[in-house]
Parts: sequence; structure tokens; C-alpha cells
Amino acid sequence: MMMVAKLVCTIFIRSCLWLLLLPGLTRAMESDITCLRSLKSQLKDPHAYLSNWVFGDYSDGYICSFFGMYCYRSSLNKVLSINLGGSGLEGEFPSGVKLCSFMESLNLTGNNLTGTLPSDTFSSLPFLVTLDLSNNNLAGEIPASLPNMSYLNTLLLDHNRFTGRIPSELASSPGLLQFSVAHNDLKGPIPEFTAGNISLSSFDDNPDLCGFPLDPCQDSFYSMAIIAANIAAAAFFPVGACYGWLYDSHKQNQRPRRR
Repeated sequence: MMMVAKLVCTIFIRSCLWLLLLPGLTRAMESDITCLRSLKSQLKDPHAYLSNWVFGDYSDGYICSFFGMYCYRSSLNKVLSINLGGSGLEGEFPSGVKLCSFMESLNLTGNNLTGTLPSDTFSSLPFLVTLDLSNNNLAGEIPASLPNMSYLNTLLLDHNRFTGRIPSELASSPGLLQFSVAHNDLKGPIPEFTAGNISLSSFDDNPDLCGFPLDPCQDSFYSMAIIAANIAAAAFFPVGACYGWLYDSHKQNQRPRRR
């Protein structure tokens, strides 16, 4: 109940904020048009899903009729969400989406996106609530800037080729309710998530991940123990050898000499 109340409170605060910001939105609409134009130019569209993304009209709300596009108002060229899941789009992650700075949802699941995620993109999307990049071919590390999105409650990065560790800051994201990095190549200990729908399936098929809800990181502790033992052995070997030499010398001096 507390989590639901927190989410309702977050939505209410964001709605109030929008009422305050609405007069200035028209001045920022050009950046949203540039955002969509760059997205189309940066991605290959073999199935022509973006064929009706035709720029140059500039009438009120004309981008709202684009495939996969949702606006705050039908008469306002301001992007609320982009849903291009399963569209067969190809290419590197379109960094131009950061210009849709008031966007609340970005769904690019089930495409053929490659390369890494630009670290500066998500710091420019403070209102993002849902980010679904699952079922692509994205690689590299998960950007540490992702936890900085205060309203983020759904983050799906499963079925990619991400490497490295899960940013520890994600575990303390205040609104994160649904999270998955399953079927990647992540490694190291899992941060201690305190809320949300974080379960065993959220981390499936990452052979080098450990810690709750997976198996404890025993291998790492065992390796550390072996290293510590080797260091100790190397440090005390000279001491032991010296002690043994002194002991043997002392014994020989105590033996009676033959006349």
C-alpha cells in the first residue's frame, strides 16, 4: 500500500509540475521535432514503419500522427512517449532521443539496436517513467546515469549483451518497481534492492552474477581467502626458514664434542 501511495503521490506532483511548465512548452517543441528527426535519421527502417514520419509541416500537433508517437495534447508537438517496439529498427542507440526532454516513456524493445548506451542521454530525460530496451543487441556497461531519473519505475534491459557490474545506485532508486537485466553477460555482486518487483527472474542467465536472490558470492570469498593465504605464506616463509636455521645451529652447539 505504501508503494502504491508513493506512486500516486509522484504522479500527482508531476501533474502539478506540468501545469506550471505548460506555458513554456510551446517554446521547446522545436527540440522534440529535432529529436524525432534525429531518431529517424540514425536508425535503419527496413520495414518502413517510420514512413509517415514526414517533417516540414509544422502545423499544430502534426507529429502526433506519426507511427508509435503519443503527445501530451493532440494539438501540441510535445512528445509524451515513443513506442517502436518490434519494429525491426537497426543501428546504434539513437542519442538524439535526449532532445525529447519531457518524454515519459521510451519503448524500443524487440529491435536490432547495437553498440553502447550513451551515458549523457539519460541525464537529459529527467521525467522518464518507463524505459524498455529489452530484446536488442546492446552491449557495454549499464550507464551509471540511469539511477538519476527520479520518476523511473520500469527499467527493462534483459536479452542484450551488457557487461560489467550493475550500478549500485540502481538499488536505491526511489520509484523503481519493475527491473530486469536477465540474459546478459553481467558479473559481480547484485546490489541490495529494497523495493519493487525485483525477483530471481530479474537476473536470470548472467553466469557471473552472484548475491541475493542468486547464490552467495562464495567463489569470490574463496578466491580472496586463497590470495590472503598465499600472501601470508610468502611473508612468513623467510621467518620460518630463519627460525629453522637458528634451531639447527643451536642443537649442533649443544652436542658433546668428541675428544
